[in-house]
Amino acid sequence: MTDGRDEKSIETRRRRYDGLEALEVSWNFDVRGGTYGVSEAAAFAAVCDEAGASATPLVTRLRSRGTRLQEGMRALVGIPRAALALRAVADAGVPHIAVAEHPTTGGVWVALGAVADVRAAVAGATVGFSGPRVVEAMLGRPLPPGANTAESAAAAGLVDAVVAPGDVDAWLASVLRTLVRGGDTPGAPDPADDRPVPERRGWAQVEHSRRVSRPSGAELIAALAPDRVPLRGGDDSVAAALGDVGAHPAVVVAAAATRAGRVTPAGYALLTRCAQLAGRLDRALVTLVDTAGADPLPASEDSGVAAAIAAAMTAVLDCPAPTVAVVHGEGGSGGALAAAVCDVVAVTADGWFAALGPEGAAAALRTTPPDAADLMRVAPVELVEDGFADAVAPGPEQLPAWLASAIGGLRHAARATRREHRRDRWSQPLSGPRPRLFA
Repeated sequence: MTDGRDEKSIETRRRRYDGLEALEVSWNFDVRGGTYGVSEAAAFAAVCDEAGASATPLVTRLRSRGTRLQEGMRALVGIPRAALALRAVADAGVPHIAVAEHPTTGGVWVALGAVADVRAAVAGATVGFSGPRVVEAMLGRPLPPGANTAESAAAAGLVDAVVAPGDVDAWLASVLRTLVRGGDTPGAPDPADDRPVPERRGWAQVEHSRRVSRPSGAELIAALAPDRVPLRGGDDSVAAALGDVGAHPAVVVAAAATRAGRVTPAGYALLTRCAQLAGRLDRALVTLVDTAGADPLPASEDSGVAAAIAAAMTAVLDCPAPTVAVVHGEGGSGGALAAAVCDVVAVTADGWFAALGPEGAAAALRTTPPDAADLMRVAPVELVEDGFADAVAPGPEQLPAWLASAIGGLRHAARATRREHRRDRWSQPLSGPRPRLFA
């Protein structure tokens, strides 16, 4: 083992994963425990510049005890240096994939691993802001069993996958296959404006939706994007993945993952992440809405569910990529609306949307759930008539083709035009059917 005095703890190179080229930055733990100092920060900034300029995906393979403490503040400022270097990579639309190996702690985890577009950790690795010895020294007691590990990071939604050491290259190749492809191209606008709108109204549609056999959001993601890279949140209330919908690269998010499930603050955080990721990589954002609304339990309130809903809604509204929402089940209140404020909103024959679920609305209005549903005009025909929904989307078998044509149609419009149309749409009251964004 070398003392590392004349060496950097990171090595950079171009390499191929199953034929797909990436710029790889790997940490050498034999050099001062892979710590990150002045020379490493300079080298990392340079490789980020190269990744952005050459549009080459960046892969970071982390194995570090964090900041090189011997260099004091000169080393610590490497954290914002890395953050700014990675911002330039993101601004260039270049993906960053990180793998946390054993151990990955401190500033390297903060500035690089925890914020990568897609991230994994090696099974059994120590992963976290503070290493076990540091925690014990500061607190006078050891970490509890299982804390600050790859597995606990995955359970908290901090990494998208836990992979065996021998499977890292294969996992990276699968992610690169999903992310690296030709640019998205405009397609024919959706021709299905004349699709019949179910005549059921109000409570009859709610009863139909709750009775009919239909897939969950997670099942729809699997059908829409068979070759996908799952993205994890802090719980299972929302499901998400990177994949292609037809010929179009997309980020697909299901709120909720289960039929008529409720979304937690962690679920809204995943929706926020996905909207931002779609914008950075210019991938269409597809949201699948089937939720009774936000989780109303005190734990969610205490965790800031209201702010999480607002952040997610803002991220969807701000996403510069094409956005399409499909209401395929329940749409309950603002907790569902956060995922639906898109360029195009479609509702299937099994879907409905309400200002509040009929039972809750009935309690507030001192009436019955059927009367509340009828009053709120929740059915597809009513949502189209009022201008909330643009169209009726087909069922699961035809939905991938419908979504592909809708995304292709949105690609006909310039980014500025799409965003102006979206801002106009969601800043005005509903006043009947709206003109389509594309001809």
